[in-house]
Amino acid sequence: MTIGSIRAAMERDGVARVGRLFPLPLLERIRAEVLRRHHSGELRRRGLVRDIAGRYAAVLPFAGPFLDPRFYANPALHAKLGTLLGPDYCIGSLEAVIAEPGAGRQHQHIDGPVRFDRLVGGRKVPYSADLSGLPPYAVTLAVPLCAVTDENGPTAVWKGSHRAALRPRPPGEREVYRRYPLETLSVPFGEAYLFDFRVFHGGMPNDAPEPRAVLMFVFTRSWYRDPNQNEVFPSVVISERDLGRVPARHRPLFMLAPSARRRLWKGA
Repeated sequence: MTIGSIRAAMERDGVARVGRLFPLPLLERIRAEVLRRHHSGELRRRGLVRDIAGRYAAVLPFAGPFLDPRFYANPALHAKLGTLLGPDYCIGSLEAVIAEPGAGRQHQHIDGPVRFDRLVGGRKVPYSADLSGLPPYAVTLAVPLCAVTDENGPTAVWKGSHRAALRPRPPGEREVYRRYPLETLSVPFGEAYLFDFRVFHGGMPNDAPEPRAVLMFVFTRSWYRDPNQNEVFPSVVISERDLGRVPARHRPLFMLAPSARRRLWKGA
């Protein structure tokens, strides 16, 4: 798809297929690294963010194949991100979502919406205006590390539902089912798709005998912080040594990593 058609699809549907972005040999190395960490238990032990319905999400470090500029600074990808998020954006997180064999259907949800809630008289009061016209503030690049089929659990997306997520009263599950068309994203290995943080979605059951692994590579406007990561630190993991290997022009992508920050007080 062209940049213009991807932008139009994201505005209309909240999701867009972007085809092949990464060389297959690089993706195969990434797949081997993710499955190694999964099968050894390291991914769940050291990177776990949440565990729901037989699937878990875990933060991955930018090391090994993830340090390849063709991955984190892929020019075709960043041309698309620029038109969606503007020139000032950064990496919000890199996670693997592993659906184990037998994983059930995931609940319908959106990822980290903006909420301008206030505490009034000890209770939370939502912002009363309609924010549905906001441009994207965070998008996820989903990169399946296998062929995703109806059997092993594609992601279900309710197209166009992102426009309703930030209304004063977001729609409930029944209303989303009724008002928005459902698409299950079966994707061959090597292809990827983008989706808006506000679109309603959920993983389908994995009835296959093997785990289904998908990378969730999140990019955000520089001011946005994902509330799903409030209990996770850091959400962007790269060592000082590895950050030093990143070309200077790409380092702003890693601005949320602790290794990218300057200490003002010794020992702080």
